[in-house]
Amino acid sequence: MNMEAADSGALVAVATKHGRQVDLHFGHADEFNLYRVDGQGAHLVEVRKVEHYCQEGEGDDDRREQILRALAGCAALFVARVGDGPRARLEKAGIEPVDQYAHEEIEPSLLAWYQGKATF
Repeated sequence: MNMEAADSGALVAVATKHGRQVDLHFGHADEFNLYRVDGQGAHLVEVRKVEHYCQEGEGDDDRREQILRALAGCAALFVARVGDGPRARLEKAGIEPVDQYAHEEIEPSLLAWYQGKATF
């Protein structure tokens, strides 16, 4: 059986400043890099632009909902940090907030996370 066909992978989003590390807070992101992660690796497939969630230290609910729509289809969101409110809303939308790889390189972090999942 072709492993690529058997492993369709997962679409995940990453909050990153320069495209190398998971190094951006959820509320400070103005775009998310989307990767397809599978048993073969992690590949950048798209960049989705959003408006910052945090405005003058406060979260904007309308912007949070716009961000959630932009993340539709993603299994997880890798961030350096995420507040309790956005975390709960991401989880409710079926998107796993992942912050345990903060300030780590993107591709090895995505692969480690993916390999730790039982099924996709």
